[in-house]
Amino acid sequence: MRKKSAFITFVYIALGAVWLNLGSHWIERLDERTPGKDMSFLYDYKNLIFLIVSGLILFLLIEMHRRSLSSVEKSYKQLFEGSIAAIYVLDLSSYRLMEVNEVMVSKYGYSRKELLEMTVLDLRPTEERNKLEEYLNSEHPEGRASGVWLHKKKNGDVFHMLISHHKTIFRGKPAYTVIAIDIERHVKAEERIKELLDVYETVTSVTNDVIWEYCPRTDQLDWMNGFTEIFGYTAAISENTREWILSKIHPDDRERVEQSMEESLAQLSNSWRCEYQLQCADGTYKYVSNQAFILLDKNGQAEKMVGALRDITLRKNYEQRLLRKNQMLKDIAWNNSHELRRPVSNIAGILNLLKADAERNQTDVSLLEMLERSALELDEIITKINVSTKNVDLKN
Repeated sequence: MRKKSAFITFVYIALGAVWLNLGSHWIERLDERTPGKDMSFLYDYKNLIFLIVSGLILFLLIEMHRRSLSSVEKSYKQLFEGSIAAIYVLDLSSYRLMEVNEVMVSKYGYSRKELLEMTVLDLRPTEERNKLEEYLNSEHPEGRASGVWLHKKKNGDVFHMLISHHKTIFRGKPAYTVIAIDIERHVKAEERIKELLDVYETVTSVTNDVIWEYCPRTDQLDWMNGFTEIFGYTAAISENTREWILSKIHPDDRERVEQSMEESLAQLSNSWRCEYQLQCADGTYKYVSNQAFILLDKNGQAEKMVGALRDITLRKNYEQRLLRKNQMLKDIAWNNSHELRRPVSNIAGILNLLKADAERNQTDVSLLEMLERSALELDEIITKINVSTKNVDLKN
Protein backbone atom coordinates (compact mmCIF):
# COMPACT_ATOMS: atom_id res chain seq x y z
CA MET A 1 0.00 0.00 0.00
CA ARG A 2 2.82 2.42 0.87
CA LYS A 3 4.68 1.65 -2.36
CA LYS A 4 1.54 2.33 -4.36
CA SER A 5 0.96 5.66 -2.58
CA ALA A 6 4.59 6.67 -3.09
CA PHE A 7 4.38 5.77 -6.79
CA ILE A 8 1.20 7.84 -7.27
CA THR A 9 2.78 10.80 -5.45
CA PHE A 10 5.90 10.55 -7.57
CA VAL A 11 3.91 10.42 -10.82
CA TYR A 12 1.78 13.37 -9.70
CA ILE A 13 4.84 15.53 -8.85
CA ALA A 14 6.58 14.55 -12.08
CA LEU A 15 3.59 15.35 -14.25
CA GLY A 16 3.03 18.63 -12.34
CA ALA A 17 6.66 19.66 -12.84
CA VAL A 18 6.50 18.82 -16.53
CA TRP A 19 3.26 20.78 -16.94
CA LEU A 20 4.58 23.84 -15.10
CA ASN A 21 7.89 23.80 -16.94
CA LEU A 22 6.47 23.20 -20.40
CA GLY A 23 3.63 25.70 -19.80
CA SER A 24 6.03 28.45 -18.77
CA HIS A 25 8.33 27.66 -21.69
CA TRP A 26 5.39 27.69 -24.14
CA ILE A 27 4.10 31.05 -22.81
CA GLU A 28 7.59 32.60 -23.04
CA ARG A 29 7.95 31.55 -26.68
CA LEU A 30 4.48 32.79 -27.49
CA ASP A 31 5.30 36.12 -25.82
CA GLU A 32 8.46 36.42 -27.94
CA ARG A 33 6.51 35.85 -31.15
CA THR A 34 3.92 38.49 -30.27
CA PRO A 35 5.96 41.47 -29.01
CA GLY A 36 3.04 43.80 -29.33
CA LYS A 37 0.82 41.86 -26.95
CA ASP A 38 1.06 41.10 -23.25
CA MET A 39 0.70 37.34 -22.83
CA SER A 40 1.29 37.23 -19.06
CA PHE A 41 -2.41 36.54 -18.50
CA LEU A 42 -1.74 33.04 -19.86
CA TYR A 43 0.15 32.27 -16.66
CA ASP A 44 -3.13 32.63 -14.78
CA TYR A 45 -4.88 30.26 -17.18
CA LYS A 46 -2.01 27.84 -16.92
CA ASN A 47 -2.24 27.84 -13.12
CA LEU A 48 -6.02 27.59 -13.26
CA ILE A 49 -5.86 24.62 -15.63
CA PHE A 50 -3.26 23.03 -13.37
CA LEU A 51 -5.53 23.50 -10.34
CA ILE A 52 -8.54 22.06 -12.18
CA VAL A 53 -6.63 19.09 -13.55
CA SER A 54 -4.93 18.51 -10.18
CA GLY A 55 -8.28 18.65 -8.45
CA LEU A 56 -9.75 16.12 -10.87
CA ILE A 57 -6.76 13.84 -10.49
CA LEU A 58 -6.89 14.09 -6.69
CA PHE A 59 -10.62 13.43 -6.76
CA LEU A 60 -10.12 10.32 -8.90
CA LEU A 61 -7.28 9.12 -6.66
CA ILE A 62 -9.30 9.71 -3.50
CA GLU A 63 -12.31 7.96 -5.01
CA MET A 64 -10.17 5.01 -6.10
CA HIS A 65 -8.66 4.83 -2.62
CA ARG A 66 -12.09 5.05 -1.02
CA ARG A 67 -13.41 2.24 -3.21
CA SER A 68 -10.33 0.21 -2.46
CA LEU A 69 -10.81 0.72 1.27
CA SER A 70 -14.50 -0.04 0.90
CA SER A 71 -13.69 -3.27 -0.94
CA VAL A 72 -11.13 -4.24 1.70
CA GLU A 73 -13.54 -3.37 4.47
CA LYS A 74 -16.28 -5.39 2.79
CA SER A 75 -13.96 -8.38 2.34
CA TYR A 76 -12.84 -8.06 5.94
CA LYS A 77 -16.45 -7.90 7.08
CA GLN A 78 -17.33 -10.98 5.04
CA LEU A 79 -14.33 -12.79 6.47
CA PHE A 80 -15.21 -11.60 9.97
CA GLU A 81 -18.85 -12.72 9.78
CA GLY A 82 -18.38 -15.71 7.50
CA SER A 83 -15.66 -17.40 9.52
CA ILE A 84 -16.44 -20.73 11.16
CA ALA A 85 -14.36 -19.59 14.13
CA ALA A 86 -15.42 -17.15 16.83
CA ILE A 87 -13.78 -13.78 16.15
CA TYR A 88 -13.81 -10.76 18.41
CA VAL A 89 -11.96 -7.48 18.87
CA LEU A 90 -10.93 -6.37 22.34
CA ASP A 91 -9.67 -3.05 23.65
CA LEU A 92 -6.08 -3.41 24.87
CA SER A 93 -6.54 -0.93 27.69
CA SER A 94 -9.88 -2.01 29.15
CA TYR A 95 -10.17 -5.56 27.74
CA ARG A 96 -13.72 -4.70 26.64
CA LEU A 97 -15.16 -6.44 23.60
CA MET A 98 -15.44 -3.95 20.75
CA GLU A 99 -16.84 -6.22 18.05
CA VAL A 100 -17.98 -9.87 17.79
CA ASN A 101 -19.17 -12.06 14.94
CA GLU A 102 -22.27 -14.26 14.78
CA VAL A 103 -20.34 -17.42 15.63
CA MET A 104 -19.28 -15.72 18.85
CA VAL A 105 -22.91 -14.95 19.69
CA SER A 106 -24.14 -18.49 19.04
CA LYS A 107 -21.13 -20.14 20.69
CA TYR A 108 -21.28 -18.34 24.04
CA GLY A 109 -25.03 -17.93 24.36
CA TYR A 110 -24.97 -14.16 24.95
CA SER A 111 -26.64 -11.61 22.69
CA ARG A 112 -24.43 -9.25 20.71
CA LYS A 113 -25.49 -6.38 22.98
CA GLU A 114 -24.55 -8.35 26.10
CA LEU A 115 -21.17 -9.29 24.68
CA LEU A 116 -20.31 -5.70 23.75
CA GLU A 117 -20.91 -4.71 27.37
CA MET A 118 -18.52 -7.39 28.68
CA THR A 119 -14.75 -7.77 28.95
CA VAL A 120 -12.76 -10.73 27.72
CA LEU A 121 -12.21 -11.70 31.36
CA ASP A 122 -15.95 -12.31 31.73
CA LEU A 123 -15.65 -15.13 29.18
CA ARG A 124 -13.15 -17.05 31.28
CA PRO A 125 -13.57 -19.22 34.38
CA THR A 126 -12.52 -17.52 37.59
CA GLU A 127 -9.37 -19.61 37.91
CA GLU A 128 -8.08 -18.46 34.49
CA ARG A 129 -8.68 -14.72 34.75
CA ASN A 130 -5.42 -13.91 36.55
CA LYS A 131 -3.54 -16.09 34.10
CA LEU A 132 -5.07 -14.19 31.17
CA GLU A 133 -4.27 -10.76 32.67
CA GLU A 134 -0.66 -11.80 33.24
CA TYR A 135 -0.44 -13.02 29.66
CA LEU A 136 -1.89 -9.84 28.15
CA ASN A 137 0.43 -7.65 30.25
CA SER A 138 3.55 -9.59 29.31
CA GLU A 139 5.63 -9.82 26.15
CA HIS A 140 4.25 -12.60 23.98
CA PRO A 141 4.31 -13.64 20.33
CA GLU A 142 1.44 -12.59 18.10
CA GLY A 143 -0.08 -13.79 14.86
CA ARG A 144 -0.04 -17.46 15.81
CA ALA A 145 -1.72 -19.82 18.23
CA SER A 146 -1.11 -18.73 21.81
CA GLY A 147 -2.31 -22.02 23.26
CA VAL A 148 -5.47 -23.66 24.51
CA TRP A 149 -7.58 -21.66 26.95
CA LEU A 150 -10.68 -22.45 28.94
CA HIS A 151 -13.74 -20.35 28.08
CA LYS A 152 -17.14 -20.15 29.74
CA LYS A 153 -20.59 -19.92 28.19
CA LYS A 154 -23.53 -17.99 29.55
CA ASN A 155 -25.00 -21.19 31.03
CA GLY A 156 -21.75 -21.88 32.91
CA ASP A 157 -20.43 -24.64 30.63
CA VAL A 158 -16.64 -24.61 30.32
CA PHE A 159 -14.96 -25.60 27.06
CA HIS A 160 -11.55 -25.40 25.37
CA MET A 161 -10.65 -22.87 22.67
CA LEU A 162 -7.49 -22.58 20.57
CA ILE A 163 -6.57 -18.87 20.48
CA SER A 164 -4.58 -16.79 17.99
CA HIS A 165 -4.43 -12.99 17.90
CA HIS A 166 -2.71 -9.94 16.42
CA LYS A 167 -2.61 -6.22 17.17
CA THR A 168 -4.73 -3.78 15.20
CA ILE A 169 -6.25 -0.32 15.38
CA PHE A 170 -10.03 -0.46 15.69
CA ARG A 171 -12.08 2.72 15.82
CA GLY A 172 -8.94 4.65 16.60
CA LYS A 173 -7.95 2.50 19.60
CA PRO A 174 -5.20 -0.12 20.01
CA ALA A 175 -6.88 -3.51 20.00
CA TYR A 176 -6.45 -7.22 19.51
CA THR A 177 -8.27 -9.18 16.83
CA VAL A 178 -8.74 -12.64 18.32
CA ILE A 179 -9.63 -15.85 16.50
CA ALA A 180 -10.96 -18.60 18.77
CA ILE A 181 -11.49 -22.16 17.49
CA ASP A 182 -13.57 -24.59 19.53
CA ILE A 183 -11.50 -27.75 20.08
CA GLU A 184 -13.59 -29.25 22.88
CA ARG A 185 -14.42 -32.28 20.74
CA HIS A 186 -10.75 -32.88 20.03
CA VAL A 187 -9.83 -32.46 23.70
CA LYS A 188 -12.48 -34.99 24.72
CA ALA A 189 -11.29 -37.33 21.96
CA GLU A 190 -7.72 -37.07 23.25
CA GLU A 191 -8.92 -37.74 26.79
CA ARG A 192 -10.86 -40.75 25.55
CA ILE A 193 -7.83 -42.02 23.66
CA LYS A 194 -5.72 -41.58 26.79
CA GLU A 195 -8.29 -43.53 28.80
CA LEU A 196 -8.29 -46.31 26.21
CA LEU A 197 -4.50 -46.39 26.21
CA ASP A 198 -4.51 -46.63 30.00
CA VAL A 199 -7.03 -49.49 29.78
CA TYR A 200 -4.93 -51.15 27.08
CA GLU A 201 -1.76 -50.89 29.17
CA THR A 202 -3.61 -52.29 32.17
CA VAL A 203 -5.02 -55.19 30.17
CA THR A 204 -1.71 -56.01 28.51
CA SER A 205 0.02 -55.91 31.87
CA VAL A 206 -2.20 -58.68 33.26
CA THR A 207 -2.45 -60.84 30.12
CA ASN A 208 0.00 -62.62 27.86
CA ASP A 209 -1.13 -60.76 24.74
CA VAL A 210 1.49 -58.82 22.77
CA ILE A 211 0.04 -56.40 20.21
CA TRP A 212 1.93 -56.10 16.93
CA GLU A 213 1.56 -54.26 13.63
CA TYR A 214 2.99 -55.28 10.27
CA CYS A 215 3.06 -53.33 6.98
CA PRO A 216 3.56 -55.65 3.96
CA ARG A 217 4.69 -52.81 1.68
CA THR A 218 7.57 -51.67 3.86
CA ASP A 219 8.14 -55.00 5.65
CA GLN A 220 8.03 -53.07 8.94
CA LEU A 221 7.05 -55.06 12.02
CA ASP A 222 6.43 -53.17 15.26
CA TRP A 223 5.93 -54.76 18.67
CA MET A 224 4.05 -53.16 21.53
CA ASN A 225 4.46 -53.71 25.28
CA GLY A 226 5.16 -57.21 26.54
CA PHE A 227 7.28 -58.72 23.76
CA THR A 228 10.54 -58.30 25.63
CA GLU A 229 9.05 -59.35 28.96
CA ILE A 230 7.46 -62.56 27.63
CA PHE A 231 9.99 -63.72 25.02
CA GLY A 232 13.17 -61.98 26.21
CA TYR A 233 14.08 -60.18 22.97
CA THR A 234 15.44 -56.70 23.57
CA ALA A 235 15.80 -54.02 20.90
CA ALA A 236 19.50 -54.82 20.63
CA ILE A 237 18.95 -58.46 19.60
CA SER A 238 15.74 -58.18 17.59
CA GLU A 239 14.84 -56.92 14.12
CA ASN A 240 11.60 -55.30 12.98
CA THR A 241 11.17 -57.49 9.90
CA ARG A 242 8.94 -60.39 8.98
CA GLU A 243 11.84 -62.66 8.05
CA TRP A 244 13.40 -62.24 11.49
CA ILE A 245 10.30 -63.32 13.40
CA LEU A 246 9.69 -66.18 10.97
CA SER A 247 13.21 -67.43 11.67
CA LYS A 248 12.21 -67.81 15.34
CA ILE A 249 9.35 -70.21 14.54
CA HIS A 250 10.00 -73.89 15.20
CA PRO A 251 11.20 -75.66 12.02
CA ASP A 252 8.26 -78.08 12.22
CA ASP A 253 5.80 -75.15 12.13
CA ARG A 254 7.43 -72.50 9.94
CA GLU A 255 6.28 -73.71 6.52
CA ARG A 256 2.70 -74.10 7.76
CA VAL A 257 2.69 -70.60 9.31
CA GLU A 258 4.17 -68.92 6.22
CA GLN A 259 1.71 -70.66 3.91
CA SER A 260 -1.21 -69.71 6.14
CA MET A 261 -0.20 -66.04 6.25
CA GLU A 262 0.45 -65.85 2.48
CA GLU A 263 -2.96 -67.35 1.74
CA SER A 264 -4.71 -64.85 4.01
CA LEU A 265 -2.91 -61.89 2.42
CA ALA A 266 -3.55 -63.18 -1.11
CA GLN A 267 -7.23 -63.83 -0.43
CA LEU A 268 -7.57 -60.47 1.40
CA SER A 269 -9.17 -62.22 4.35
CA ASN A 270 -10.48 -60.14 7.20
CA SER A 271 -8.49 -62.09 9.75
CA TRP A 272 -5.70 -64.63 10.19
CA ARG A 273 -5.01 -67.05 13.02
CA CYS A 274 -2.40 -69.68 13.66
CA GLU A 275 -0.86 -71.65 16.55
CA TYR A 276 2.79 -72.65 16.58
CA GLN A 277 5.99 -72.80 18.65
CA LEU A 278 8.08 -69.63 18.93
CA GLN A 279 11.68 -69.58 20.11
CA CYS A 280 12.54 -67.32 23.06
CA ALA A 281 15.77 -65.40 23.49
CA ASP A 282 17.13 -68.12 25.80
CA GLY A 283 16.62 -70.82 23.13
CA THR A 284 13.52 -72.43 24.64
CA TYR A 285 10.21 -72.62 22.79
CA LYS A 286 6.79 -71.41 23.82
CA TYR A 287 3.49 -72.31 22.28
CA VAL A 288 1.75 -69.19 20.95
CA SER A 289 -1.57 -68.30 19.39
CA ASN A 290 -1.27 -65.51 16.84
CA GLN A 291 -4.41 -63.76 15.60
CA ALA A 292 -4.53 -60.69 13.36
CA PHE A 293 -6.90 -58.46 11.45
CA ILE A 294 -5.97 -57.47 7.89
CA LEU A 295 -6.72 -53.82 7.06
CA LEU A 296 -7.23 -52.86 3.41
CA ASP A 297 -6.42 -49.56 1.73
CA LYS A 298 -8.73 -47.58 -0.58
CA ASN A 299 -7.64 -49.77 -3.52
CA GLY A 300 -8.63 -52.95 -1.73
CA GLN A 301 -5.05 -54.08 -1.11
CA ALA A 302 -3.62 -55.27 2.21
CA GLU A 303 -2.28 -52.15 3.93
CA LYS A 304 -1.33 -53.58 7.31
CA MET A 305 -1.92 -56.40 9.76
CA VAL A 306 -2.70 -55.70 13.40
CA GLY A 307 -2.55 -58.71 15.67
CA ALA A 308 -2.18 -60.14 19.15
CA LEU A 309 0.41 -62.77 20.05
CA ARG A 310 -0.57 -64.85 23.09
CA ASP A 311 1.55 -67.24 25.10
CA ILE A 312 -0.49 -70.48 25.36
CA THR A 313 2.28 -72.73 26.66
CA LEU A 314 0.40 -73.58 29.87
CA ARG A 315 -2.73 -74.46 27.92
CA LYS A 316 -0.81 -76.62 25.45
CA ASN A 317 1.01 -78.46 28.24
CA TYR A 318 -2.31 -79.09 29.95
CA GLU A 319 -3.79 -80.38 26.70
CA GLN A 320 -0.87 -82.78 26.27
CA ARG A 321 -1.31 -84.04 29.83
CA LEU A 322 -4.98 -84.54 29.16
CA LEU A 323 -4.12 -86.59 26.05
CA ARG A 324 -1.77 -88.80 28.05
CA LYS A 325 -4.38 -89.30 30.75
CA ASN A 326 -6.98 -90.02 28.13
CA GLN A 327 -4.76 -92.79 26.77
CA MET A 328 -4.38 -94.21 30.28
CA LEU A 329 -8.15 -94.19 30.70
CA LYS A 330 -8.47 -96.01 27.37
CA ASP A 331 -6.05 -98.66 28.67
CA ILE A 332 -8.14 -99.02 31.81
CA ALA A 333 -11.28 -99.33 29.72
CA TRP A 334 -9.59 -102.05 27.64
CA ASN A 335 -8.74 -103.95 30.83
CA ASN A 336 -12.33 -103.64 31.92
CA SER A 337 -13.66 -104.91 28.61
CA HIS A 338 -11.12 -107.69 27.90
CA GLU A 339 -9.18 -108.90 30.94
CA LEU A 340 -12.16 -108.88 33.29
CA ARG A 341 -14.29 -110.75 30.79
CA ARG A 342 -12.15 -113.89 30.91
CA PRO A 343 -12.24 -114.61 34.70
CA VAL A 344 -15.86 -113.56 34.88
CA SER A 345 -16.67 -116.01 32.07
CA ASN A 346 -14.74 -118.74 33.92
CA ILE A 347 -16.62 -118.06 37.13
CA ALA A 348 -19.95 -118.13 35.31
CA GLY A 349 -19.07 -121.48 33.69
CA ILE A 350 -17.89 -123.01 36.97
CA LEU A 351 -21.06 -121.88 38.69
CA ASN A 352 -23.11 -123.63 36.04
CA LEU A 353 -21.14 -126.84 36.60
CA LEU A 354 -21.56 -126.54 40.38
CA LYS A 355 -25.26 -126.04 39.86
CA ALA A 356 -25.43 -129.24 37.80
CA ASP A 357 -23.44 -131.16 40.46
CA ALA A 358 -25.71 -129.86 43.15
CA GLU A 359 -28.67 -131.30 41.29
CA ARG A 360 -26.89 -134.69 41.30
CA ASN A 361 -25.82 -134.18 44.96
CA GLN A 362 -22.20 -134.38 43.94
CA THR A 363 -19.40 -131.79 44.35
CA ASP A 364 -16.27 -131.83 42.22
CA VAL A 365 -13.28 -130.49 44.22
CA SER A 366 -11.46 -129.47 41.02
CA LEU A 367 -14.33 -127.13 40.16
CA LEU A 368 -13.92 -125.39 43.50
CA GLU A 369 -10.22 -124.98 42.84
CA MET A 370 -10.92 -123.51 39.42
CA LEU A 371 -13.40 -121.12 41.02
CA GLU A 372 -10.82 -120.05 43.55
CA ARG A 373 -8.19 -119.41 40.87
CA SER A 374 -10.63 -117.34 38.82
CA ALA A 375 -11.58 -115.30 41.87
CA LEU A 376 -7.89 -114.62 42.64
CA GLU A 377 -7.24 -113.65 39.02
CA LEU A 378 -10.22 -111.30 39.12
CA ASP A 379 -8.87 -109.74 42.33
CA GLU A 380 -5.47 -109.14 40.71
CA ILE A 381 -7.08 -107.45 37.73
CA ILE A 382 -9.15 -105.21 39.99
CA THR A 383 -6.00 -104.29 41.96
CA LYS A 384 -4.20 -103.43 38.72
CA ILE A 385 -7.11 -101.23 37.65
CA ASN A 386 -7.03 -99.44 41.01
CA VAL A 387 -3.30 -98.76 40.62
CA SER A 388 -3.82 -97.43 37.08
CA THR A 389 -6.65 -95.22 38.25
CA LYS A 390 -4.52 -93.72 40.99
CA ASN A 391 -1.91 -92.76 38.37
CA VAL A 392 -4.49 -90.67 36.54
CA ASP A 393 -4.23 -87.44 38.53
CA LEU A 394 -6.32 -84.90 36.69
CA LYS A 395 -5.29 -82.13 39.06
CA ASN A 396 -1.67 -82.38 37.86
